[in-house]
Amino acid sequence: MKKIKGEKNYLAEFLKIAPLSHALWRAVEALSFDQIELKNPALDLGCGFGEFSGVVFGKVETGIDINKKELADALKNKKYNKVVWADARALPFAAKSYSTVIAVSVLEHIENAEIVIKEVGRILKKGGTFAFSVPTTEINKHLLVPKILTFLGLEKSAKKYLELHSLAFKHVTLKPATWWEETLKKCGFKIEKAEGTISPTVLKLHEFFLISAFPSQFFKLFFGKRLVVSIGLRSGILPIFFSRFIRLNKDSKINMFFIARKNK
Repeated sequence: MKKIKGEKNYLAEFLKIAPLSHALWRAVEALSFDQIELKNPALDLGCGFGEFSGVVFGKVETGIDINKKELADALKNKKYNKVVWADARALPFAAKSYSTVIAVSVLEHIENAEIVIKEVGRILKKGGTFAFSVPTTEINKHLLVPKILTFLGLEKSAKKYLELHSLAFKHVTLKPATWWEETLKKCGFKIEKAEGTISPTVLKLHEFFLISAFPSQFFKLFFGKRLVVSIGLRSGILPIFFSRFIRLNKDSKINMFFIARKNK
């Protein structure tokens, strides 16, 4: 499946289905995933309800997730040809059965994430592509609120904020970028690209606007779907104003994007 590059304003697209803080993060990641050619058979690992792939790729052959409700929504919305309920650490697929595997901000939510990478290596064909994004330990160094609390001499409060942030976002595997690079190599992958995606500015904007996302996330928690009000401000002014931040310098390793090729 080959995509036409650069055909979408990703921020505008994600604002249709997500609050601003989430849309900013996803729009930046979309620019990275837009670089790959999704060769079939393709697998979206940790696909959720197909929010990301639906915008960036249109439709993917297979989606896999541990959340049955989101899988049902993904299938209902025709984001995948088929969906599979399974643990990513024990993929129910034959060896060398996929050409492409993608994982968008998934591995940080899984304990023993290195097992997932081994499993991806097992199911990929020789020369197959594994493209994924993942936040690193650098994220804690650039969050705005802990900096303010530390400046005010409230170190304990800053530490507690970091703990709550990880808890809220279910970050169970936060590792340095080097750890991911070393793990990929140990699992038989050749790294073709390793780049940062999220700039410190985008991270701070994401953090600042989290409070505005609470109503949407509350609605999703209890009703299974985000409440996103589509008004002119969201579809017109917000993309114009915030798009300038999407392509900012991304030298930091707050959130990494990897393209890795299976060697054998």
